[in-house]
Amino acid sequence: MALQLQSADFQHDDGLTYCIRRESLEQDFTIFVKQDGDWIDCGLDQAVQDLDFAEFKRLGLLIKTIMDADRWIA
Repeated sequence: MALQLQSADFQHDDGLTYCIRRESLEQDFTIFVKQDGDWIDCGLDQAVQDLDFAEFKRLGLLIKTIMDADRWIA
């Protein structure tokens, strides 16, 4: 276990593949979903800006699940 810039791909029960990553260890991470072979930002920052608490909670729980599965240390 070590500090990471990107998690392993995570296949969720919803059938989508997610990962979390950041550009440097000093930055916060972002969650991405794989669509047609491309990684697309899931919109965590937008959910915060829009005060979309349901989406923020969903993404937050998904991030925790990925971190637990990948033994992520932040």
